[in-house]
Amino acid sequence: MRKLMLLFILLFTYGCMQQQPSTQSTEPAPEPVPLPENDFLIIAHRGASAYTTGNTLAAYEMAVQMGADYIEIDLQMTKDGKLVALHDSVVTLHDVQQAVADVTFDEIQLHSPGPEFNENPLAYTLPNFRDLRIVDLSEILDHFGDSVNYYIEMKSPEEYPGIEEELLRQLAEHQLLNREGAMPKVIVQSFDAESLKDIHAMEPSIPLTQLYKFRREAKLSKKELKELKQYASGVGVNVNAVTSKFIESMHKENLLVHPYTVNDEKTMRHLIKIGVNGIFTDRPDVASWVRNSPNRNY
Repeated sequence: MRKLMLLFILLFTYGCMQQQPSTQSTEPAPEPVPLPENDFLIIAHRGASAYTTGNTLAAYEMAVQMGADYIEIDLQMTKDGKLVALHDSVVTLHDVQQAVADVTFDEIQLHSPGPEFNENPLAYTLPNFRDLRIVDLSEILDHFGDSVNYYIEMKSPEEYPGIEEELLRQLAEHQLLNREGAMPKVIVQSFDAESLKDIHAMEPSIPLTQLYKFRREAKLSKKELKELKQYASGVGVNVNAVTSKFIESMHKENLLVHPYTVNDEKTMRHLIKIGVNGIFTDRPDVASWVRNSPNRNY
């Protein structure tokens, strides 16, 4: 009798265990949020960087005045965890090149982004260009708030553990996430697919753009497209690789195309004609003029 009772208890316990719900999530991964399907987006590449030093408040101010839809910000991370608007992952301090990851934000202030701008033949510089300085993301967000839209590039995320979390923390702090409106306040882009996937997992409300640099004509395989569509809503491609065939293939997959970097009127008109959804440009004034001109496709 005792043996039968023990057997009954064991069978009952086993049955209960079998009925326990699985702790693994069966919810599907969230769909990527679409990029804005406006007529033709003007993305100011590091601000109006044809006219003053890029990634500075002056360049961003000028871009806004010139009619840019988004200001593009390159992000690096300093030794003390500051997100700085800077294209290169190294700076020159005391005539010695150092990695941004190895210097503090205070130390990086010794690096002037101004003088190198003299080499740009397109430029007319601001009179005080030597006083321009490297700024951190929080200062940019404090300065502009929600009055502009941000297109943020994660430049070297593999070198900066925790950069994705810090970016999302600052965007949340400035109430720039999950905003209603025709255009998202923030788009994030990177060449680093893993970084974009991490951001999508943590904050799926942000539209993401996967950057590519093709040596020849732009093309993605079916396998690449299948993976891409799990987290991204568009692609950023070097302009010399863009073709109408590529744009058509992306649009068929509901992916938008933003070529970089386009500064001349003729190329802008050609890209509009073959159906790009926007461009990165150092000259947002030229792009605004082309977009608003009556015969912009010619």
